Amino acid sequence: MARSLYAEATYSVCLDLFTNLVSLSCGHIFCFDCIQIWASERQSSKLICPICRAATEKPPKEEWQMRMLTLLCKQHGPLLEHTLHVSSELQRFQEDMSLDAASASSLLAISKDIRSIQRAKSHQDMKEVPRRFTHLACVLGTPSFSTGQHYWEVEVGEVKEWSLGVCKESVDRRQSDLSSEHGFWIISMKAGAICVNFTPESRIPASPGLECVGIFLDVEMEKILFFDVGNDALIYIYSPVSLLETFRPFFLLDETGEGDSGVLKICP
Repeated sequence: MARSLYAEATYSVCLDLFTNLVSLSCGHIFCFDCIQIWASERQSSKLICPICRAATEKPPKEEWQMRMLTLLCKQHGPLLEHTLHVSSELQRFQEDMSLDAASASSLLAISKDIRSIQRAKSHQDMKEVPRRFTHLACVLGTPSFSTGQHYWEVEVGEVKEWSLGVCKESVDRRQSDLSSEHGFWIISMKAGAICVNFTPESRIPASPGLECVGIFLDVEMEKILFFDVGNDALIYIYSPVSLLETFRPFFLLDETGEGDSGVLKICP
């Protein structure tokens, strides 16, 4: 992603990031200095576009959109290059995580090793307690976190609809609003795209090969990062996040209406 942005913002003539950009009446964009040199060498009364050779009928005008792209590359390019290759570094923060069965919805079936969930074949008769999710097929992970840096990976495999992330320990487990305003910071797979849980809803194209999601929580830096582990790619960053209380890993397995909804598994 970082390399693609740099390529789009690099001028092929001087091989530098676009600066002081202008667009000609034909629509082609150039560095102002480069187009001045081009014009002076031709000693023509009309400015001719170096690409399409069309005569420019109007004075060149400043190009703000490409200028903003250049600015973003300069500001965030190093961060993008760094975050694309941090998954191996995060292994030292990896947690030995399991699922908190007492918080699991009756819509879910939990494996014996308490690391995997799938939709229950029938509604399970479970005692309703304050810790249990009642309206959505959710479950929390353990341990909980209030300080430090923590990393875990979840194998999503062929599961078509899921949500992963963190939530506050104190969330209302009887309601269905999974927004950050209610204490949830998650990403969700829906209809082949990644959705981020704020309004208006943001959709991020998902890699067809997305099989494992890495989640990194940095309490002190107030950041939550999501990675496509297999493709070594950053999916999304929540920052800043107000981490003023204990946080729990969060898992949701949606019903797709297509029979077996698959299995979500915490990687060892």
